[in-house]
Amino acid sequence: MRRLRHDGVLMEIALADQHIFLLDDKLTPEDARLRAMDKRGGAFGSGIGNLLQRPKAEDIELVNSQRRLEPFWHVGGRALYVYDRAREYAVPASGADVREVTVHGETYPVNVAAGRGAFALPTIEHCRDEVRQDLYVDGVSGAPVTDATAILGGSRKEVTDLSTAAENNTIVVPPTQHASALVRQLLAAMLKPVQADTMTEEAMTLEHIDLYYRPWWAFEFHWRPKDKRGVVEIDAVTGQIRQGQALMAKVQKMVTRDALFDIGADTVSLLVPGGGIAVKVAKLAIDRSQKS
Repeated sequence: MRRLRHDGVLMEIALADQHIFLLDDKLTPEDARLRAMDKRGGAFGSGIGNLLQRPKAEDIELVNSQRRLEPFWHVGGRALYVYDRAREYAVPASGADVREVTVHGETYPVNVAAGRGAFALPTIEHCRDEVRQDLYVDGVSGAPVTDATAILGGSRKEVTDLSTAAENNTIVVPPTQHASALVRQLLAAMLKPVQADTMTEEAMTLEHIDLYYRPWWAFEFHWRPKDKRGVVEIDAVTGQIRQGQALMAKVQKMVTRDALFDIGADTVSLLVPGGGIAVKVAKLAIDRSQKS
């Protein structure tokens, strides 16, 4: 965390350390295989045409399988705004006969136009507003990951080198969604216009910039009489089953950590007020986290 004062406003910007986590399998390979065998007919689609030509279980054989790790991002943070503003409060008088009220030596006229009347009391409101946002985004499609909070309650392990996760022919799917774009999206969601006469503090804290990999099993089946191939995929964390397209080719070059967390100082400065200072603060935080 760094603090700098700019035009009388204390601006704080903190960037979380970046992490890569692998979610642990809850299904064993054999459990996943048995579930896929039970649903192997679903590898060849659904609909009226498939109902009329539903394959027999004995005509379908398992020909290949593959374990892969699919990415999703958790980017989360909070914003703090501390500010003052002048407001007049309408204070009702105690009765219709009141014409003036003295408060701390100051006398205020009572407006008797309606009911028992009221007087305007000038004040300074001292405000504190906090905004929290969390994004859970599929690392390939960019779609929201609706079950992320549920599965993050399970066991996991942190890795620094994704090549270790690719052992035993596991496919590590590289994300196409970049951390920098998600950080910008998060900051935009946390930026909030406030009605303030004096801003005394602004803080942006990015608490989570984490990449998660969830394990899936893919099983390829061959429908011999029709000479068709289909794939059933099993989520090894939740047991969710879906129809797949095809087994993935092995990734030839593992994505680097620097490419995954492509967050530069300009990422923050694009959206945070006080651009020049925001760049310096963000860059200091980034440099420190990269050296740790």
